[in-house]
Amino acid sequence: MKQAPHGMSCVAVIHADPASSEQACDICSNGWSGNWEHLHCRGAKARYGEGSNGVRDGLLTTVHITDVNLDGPVPRQFCALRNLREFDLDGGQLTGPIPRWLLEPNPDPAANGTLCGSNIQELDLSSNRLSGTIPPEFSIKKSMQEFKIEHNHVTGTLPESFGQLPDLWRIRLATNHMTGRMPQSLSNLTATLNELWLDNNDFEGDLYMLGPTKLVWVTVHNNPRLCGMVPASVRWAHGYNPAGTNLGNPC
Repeated sequence: MKQAPHGMSCVAVIHADPASSEQACDICSNGWSGNWEHLHCRGAKARYGEGSNGVRDGLLTTVHITDVNLDGPVPRQFCALRNLREFDLDGGQLTGPIPRWLLEPNPDPAANGTLCGSNIQELDLSSNRLSGTIPPEFSIKKSMQEFKIEHNHVTGTLPESFGQLPDLWRIRLATNHMTGRMPQSLSNLTATLNELWLDNNDFEGDLYMLGPTKLVWVTVHNNPRLCGMVPASVRWAHGYNPAGTNLGNPC
């Protein structure tokens, strides 16, 4: 059985097309062995990833490169993984903006014009050094379920377009430099949204748009310009703590 080449980096590996037996490094075939602790092939037995039933189907679906001090901008080479579902790069030293290449067409002819990361369900870029704003065009990522960018240097608002993501259930924005009001469109996520981390930012205004939601966990503390009546869905959620806000007082 073939072994993975010694010293090959994760970024070098993902240039290979995991579905093609003609590639020199087809890491999702049954012919390869080795310690792929940061990558998951669907069907392979692992701590994380989908379909861990031991029967691989050639699709590389999960990247978990966490707490390894990965630095620089988010590598564009990950666009090559057209079947990616979980993209987790938390706990590094990544800099630059939230990657706009996720909104661009995949250059691989086999991708048939789809966007990079068109199947992403979980995007976790938390605990890095990212800056800039959240691109409103992320609303085209209809498969998105989890959006996690807490503990960065992100500015600006949460785009109104996020209320157009039908399966979005987890939003983590805590400990950034974000401002503005919560988008009214979050009221569209009544059947899905159950986790919202807003603490340690500078959001403003009331949270009435969260009234129809079924939040299970919410954090709002240390947003001194949040104000107004608190919907029951927020007040009774786990993690709710109005310290450092003006919630409960008129705006």
